[in-house]
Amino acid sequence: MTRSDALLNRQQIMDAFHNATRHEVKRLPTMSDIVKLSGLGRGTVYRHFPDMGALAFSFMAVGYEALFATSRELLRAATTPEQSRAALEDHLYRFRSFTKENLALLTTPEVTISDGCSLAQTSQRQCVRRALRDMAGIGKTSPDILETAVDLISRSAEPAHLKSVGVSQYSEDPTAGFAVELALEIADAVTIRLKNLDQR
Repeated sequence: MTRSDALLNRQQIMDAFHNATRHEVKRLPTMSDIVKLSGLGRGTVYRHFPDMGALAFSFMAVGYEALFATSRELLRAATTPEQSRAALEDHLYRFRSFTKENLALLTTPEVTISDGCSLAQTSQRQCVRRALRDMAGIGKTSPDILETAVDLISRSAEPAHLKSVGVSQYSEDPTAGFAVELALEIADAVTIRLKNLDQR
């Protein structure tokens, strides 16, 4: 099999997974479902993805990588605290939107305990931490108050939070503006506190 055939097969499997998870799902599709939907042989599907967790992680990773790459670029380009704050605001809205769009998938048991979920939470916290450090001008230090704020702000767009406030994949998200606004108020308050700590 040529490399281009392998890439086409991988994309066919990803497309099958996408089609199987675009509705409210109580559970992930089985590998047998993916074999049937993809039209590929069982061996081909398992050669690319040994289990459903690996497939779900790979599927979500594509979207997460693009989301975090954009956020990192915006934060890297920011040269003032105001630009860093704007980059944080943009990131929080995009992260929340991506989470909502994929909420049914992100809240399945297989995904919530996956390495992919942990990786996304880590990347989310890294973006928030970078923005707060830049807003406060404190370099790479991590005082306790910074880590507390990072955790609070990051949770405003995580799947468990959206589900707890009654948002679903296909509903409106009426609290999005309030959640991001509140997260930014926390960011502003902690930025002032961090600047004061740094001046002592």
